[in-house]
Amino acid sequence: MKILLTLNKTYRGLPDTGYWYTYLPLKELGHEVYWYDTVAPTEQYSYSKIIEHFKPDLIFCCMTGDKGITPYEPWEEIAHETETGRTKTFNWFCDDTWRFDTFSREACHSFNVSSTPDPAYIEKYKSVGYNNIIVGMWHANSEFYPHIKFKDKDIDISFIGAPTPSRKMIFEASGVPIQNIFGVSMGELFLKHAQSKIGVNFSTNDNDPLHKTEVKQRIFEITAGAGLLFTQYHEGIERMFEIDKEIIIFKTIDELSQKAKILLDNPKYVQQLATAGHKRFMAEHDSKIRLAALIEQIGEL
Repeated sequence: MKILLTLNKTYRGLPDTGYWYTYLPLKELGHEVYWYDTVAPTEQYSYSKIIEHFKPDLIFCCMTGDKGITPYEPWEEIAHETETGRTKTFNWFCDDTWRFDTFSREACHSFNVSSTPDPAYIEKYKSVGYNNIIVGMWHANSEFYPHIKFKDKDIDISFIGAPTPSRKMIFEASGVPIQNIFGVSMGELFLKHAQSKIGVNFSTNDNDPLHKTEVKQRIFEITAGAGLLFTQYHEGIERMFEIDKEIIIFKTIDELSQKAKILLDNPKYVQQLATAGHKRFMAEHDSKIRLAALIEQIGEL
């Protein structure tokens, strides 16, 4: 299949995961992929000309509607392709738990098919008259995560992500010796996840005024690196991993503190859970598995 990938190569000035988790896996699955960068396109011709010359079977987008982040999103051209039916169009929505009402509910109508990372939002799309909605779960590409034996992992517990004020507060209040790693290259991110025995994930989105929880890509990056996923609970996570057998959850700072102490004092238990979580990841959440299923679902609609 010929796929015109339309999404950002960088996010707020840093390399984004699209290259490793979307572009390369799609190519490895045998697709011919052309990437149009919505942050800084290098083409000397218009998006319409790209469509004319490349003749894609599918336009695969991750449109944000935020000109401060992705200033070159070709909304008019994609809406035209959707209306004419000449090329199937698809958008991967990322933040429906806090942007559905202000963005996704209207933007979805510009595409033949769209996906949401949260199964609970399927009915919300249908309630606004949009039925071609599927679940597009986050994922990670295991090929880039070094294989490090558990006994050789040298980071006991880490959080890889920006130290927002709310997260700093949790670090301090919990008393857990979490190593916070941020501002690193993708190569370093892969390595640090692989070096971590326990990886912490905070599901709260600090961009959301209501601070609701959501599915984070990080839960798959931690398990891709074969560390134990220790995550703030988000409703529905039990569909992805089995709690207390493949992952550990917490809902409060006190629970984070108490469970972290138990885990840090029981490395064999951590290894057992980490191994089970990684096995589940490899079976269901690796990028090629997720994308192959997604492309098949898009084709059926």
